[in-house]
Parts: sequence; C-alpha cells; structure tokens
Amino acid sequence: MSEIRKLNHHIPEWNYLEEYHCYLLERVLYCERPSVPSQQCMNIFVPDVYLNEDGTVRGDGGLNGFDASSVPVIFENGLAGYMEAEPFGIEDPRSAAKDFLQAGFVYVSCGCRGRSSVDEKQKRCGKSPASLVDLKAGIRFLKHHRGVIPGNMDRIVSVGISAGGAMSTLLGTTGNSRNYEVELAAIGAVMTETDDIFAAQCYCPIIDLEHADMAYEWMFQGKTHYDGMLFVGFPEGDLTPFCQALSGGLGRAYISYLNGLKLVHPETGEAVEIGEGHTGSGSEYLLRKLEASAAKFLGKLERGELPLACSASDYINGTYVEQKFHPWKKCMTEIPGLDKSSWLSWDGQKAKIAGIEAMQENYLRRLKLCPAFDDLNLIQAENQEFGTPENDRVHFNSDLIRILEELAVQFPEETAKYLPEYQKMTGDEELDRRKYLLNPMNYIGTEEEADMAPHFRIRVGSRDADTSATITMTLALALKQTGKTDVDYEIVWDEPHGRADYPGEVTAWVKEICQ
Repeated sequence: MSEIRKLNHHIPEWNYLEEYHCYLLERVLYCERPSVPSQQCMNIFVPDVYLNEDGTVRGDGGLNGFDASSVPVIFENGLAGYMEAEPFGIEDPRSAAKDFLQAGFVYVSCGCRGRSSVDEKQKRCGKSPASLVDLKAGIRFLKHHRGVIPGNMDRIVSVGISAGGAMSTLLGTTGNSRNYEVELAAIGAVMTETDDIFAAQCYCPIIDLEHADMAYEWMFQGKTHYDGMLFVGFPEGDLTPFCQALSGGLGRAYISYLNGLKLVHPETGEAVEIGEGHTGSGSEYLLRKLEASAAKFLGKLERGELPLACSASDYINGTYVEQKFHPWKKCMTEIPGLDKSSWLSWDGQKAKIAGIEAMQENYLRRLKLCPAFDDLNLIQAENQEFGTPENDRVHFNSDLIRILEELAVQFPEETAKYLPEYQKMTGDEELDRRKYLLNPMNYIGTEEEADMAPHFRIRVGSRDADTSATITMTLALALKQTGKTDVDYEIVWDEPHGRADYPGEVTAWVKEICQ
C-alpha cells in the first residue's frame, strides 16, 4: 500500500514552518502505482489556524472568514513547456505559495510527469495525457482525504502557467470525463472519487495545439523576422521563402477554423469572425481587449499603484527606465523605455491602439519559427509531448500535410524533405486520441460528458508571443457561450508569457467566488 491509504485523522508528519505560520506535509504520493514517485507526489501547506500541533484538524479558529472546513484549496501545478515537474517548495520563485498562504488558503503544489519523464527502467512514461492524468489523480487524492487534510474539497481552485495553464484549463473542462479512466486506473488513482474542480486560474495557457500553428501565423502574418528562443536552441533570424509561403497557408486556414467555431460577442451577440490582415469583428474584439488592458495599466500608473515610477506620458513616449529581472543573468537589470507613441494614446480614461500590426513593429514581436508548434525539425516541446515510449518526438498537426502538398510545385525540394515525415501521422488513431484528450476545446459546448468548473479566470500578457492572443480569446468566448460558467478574462498590459497578473487580484478573486 502507498501513502494514499496511510493518512488518517492523526498525521504526525506535518512539519511546522514558523516563518510562514503554516504546516507542511511533504512529498505525499497521490497514486498507488507511481512510475516516477519524485514527480507523482504533492506538497501540502496549511495555515496553522487550521491544524492542531498533533496534526489533527482544528474545529475552531479561522482566517479571513474561512475555517478548516470552508477554506478553499489552491491546487497549483508547475508544468512548463510540458516538462515534468516536482512539487514546489515554499521558497521556489515559480510558486505563488506565499501569496495564497498569506490570504489564508490551503496551498497544494502538485507534481506530475511530463514529456521527458522516464521510469526506473528508463522507459519513457510521461507523454500525453500523462500530466493531466497525474493532476486528476491528485484532485481525487485530496477529495479522498477531506476532513483529514484541512480545506473545502468542493472549493478546489486549479492554478497553472503556460503548459500548466493548459492543464488548469483541462482540469476545469474535463471534470469526471470517462475518457481518462484507463490511464487513471493504471497509475492507481482513487477511482471512487471525482476529479472535477470549482475554479480554474489559467495563465497564458498553451492550448488547442492542433490549431496553434495556424493561429500563430494569422497573428503574426507578414512578420518574417523572429526573435528566437535560445533555451530551446534557436537564435533570432528570418523565415525562409518556403516558411513564408507556409506561414501564409497556415494563416488562411486559421480564418476558416476560427469562423467555424461560431463564436459570438458576449455583450452584443454579434458573430466574432476574422479575415486576412487582422480584419473582422474578432480582430476588433481583440483590439478592444488590448485597449482596455492598456487603459487599466495607465490608470494604475497615474495613481502610483505600479512599481514603475513615471507618468503615463513618459511611459508612452519611452522616456523612462525600468528595473526588470534578467532570466539569463539572474539579477535585476535596467531596461530603457520603449517609445509607443506611434500606436498608443491615452486621454486620461481610455487608451487607443492604432492596430495590431502597429503594435507588432516594436512591442509584440514574433518569437517563433514557422511552424511555431509542430516544428519542421521536431525541436518544439509539443513534438516531444506527443511522442511515444518508442519514438520520442513526432509530428502531430495533420493540417500541415495538405498545406505542404499545396507548396509542392513552388518548393519541390523542401516539400520532398518534410512532407513524408508529416505523412507518417496519417491513420495514427492512438495519436489522434491523445491529441483529443489534451485539447479543452473538445469539451466546451460539445456533446462530451464532463463536469465543467463553474468559474474560470483567464489571464494573458499583452507581450506574450509564445502563442497567438486569439488562443485565449477563443477559449474565453467559447466558455462564456456555454452559459455554464462565469469567465473572468483579461489581457494584462506589458506582461510577457508567464504569471500575468496584478498583485492581489487572484487572491481577491478566490475570496469572491468562495465566500
């Protein structure tokens, strides 16, 4: 028997962290047959007002209007780039544990397998949908120990960033779906429990991977220079003529896909559609969201509510210096201001943006090659995510087959080089199944039987070029259209890909929906 059957009403293993006034139960396995125990475990942090010294749950005491039976449970995963993740410690800079604990919530950091996980026999075991299956098992584990672990297990709030944001989205859209039962049973999850959640905080989610290549090329249409991603091995450069033609085909294909979703404006009921050249009501909707984002930022700036100390005029004209953490140098560095006056204006209440293309000249720049996700040379994280134990990296975007075929006459050498590799996915039903299980759009407003979270909060940065801004836009609109969940969707100005948010807003949201 694993640890999931050992927890009882007296848990002496709780460690008290005096500095943070909380108890920690560390490295708890949440399934009976983990293939990578160091990843398939969780750290549980509980404010000391909810626990007695002997590890039993307190019947009295509370914090911010919650007691041990009503306090919400934050369930954060650390998945990034679809890589495996061990649970966070409280000092880990990637974690928001301190903020959530200070707000009085129970905080759980749940590890999971990822795209390069291997078991003790060095066999690959973390390919899609392993990460999601593990996190579902973690939810079931917590529910199985309600009353033993403090917290309202009917108020679990999932949090994740990037690929972790995708997992958070999936936890919120696929609750109790039978599609994952085989994998859950295989790892020894608690099959008598449910895995639906109360709310999902989705930061910059990398979702809808089958259509993400199309979305990226529509978003960055005509932009042939890319800034590169050194951490995955490619510097900045320019798209080749072949990739430029491929970009055009993908961008045009996205128009048909998005318009086929039949999305509507949540306030006017108008059809949300796009065209070439960032035209259409969908482009206008996105531009209005960006303008609202800039207005909120500039208002905060004028009121002195941001770390950046300058006027709105100085910000727009770029006459300021910003202190930012440099990810490679691991230290704070001074960044000169960016002149945005050619496309951004502000009248003290409303912001006006000249257009998406204007933003992209110096602010929202193309980051990736083409294709951005199902890479020609299989170098992207998603190529590894959809691999198999036998084949580490594979192609997965079947629409690229048709588009490559259309380029055969104009680019015979490139087509001959790349097309056969993409054609290998044809008829691969297992790959199709695993792609399906990792796309939340398959569960939103469809006939799939799953329990949707009643609350979603979606945040993406205005400078996020890891995927198209339309990916989160379509997610938010599709969720709203179901009428089954409330959706809090914003673009956060000046934030890149990551935990795009203003301090205190996510904890305020949790309190609001849980009280």
